[in-house]
Amino acid sequence: MNKNIERGDVIVAKYGHNSVLDKPFEFLYDFGYYTEYGVVVYNEGECNMQDAHAFKLDMIRLATDVDKRTYFYGS
Repeated sequence: MNKNIERGDVIVAKYGHNSVLDKPFEFLYDFGYYTEYGVVVYNEGECNMQDAHAFKLDMIRLATDVDKRTYFYGS
């Protein structure tokens, strides 16, 4: 896992299971900060705890340009 992702970087978070596509759900988020247990990310353009989500490090990766065109922002 790349632990060099910085605040404001767009990341892809993977979680749960989409039974229709038989793969995890994947959405874009804005990276917030690292914690002892993982990371905190924000909905697009937000930066408050009301619009925050937490993921473990193995559930996120830095978004590529293709990811940014393919995935939607989570909410």
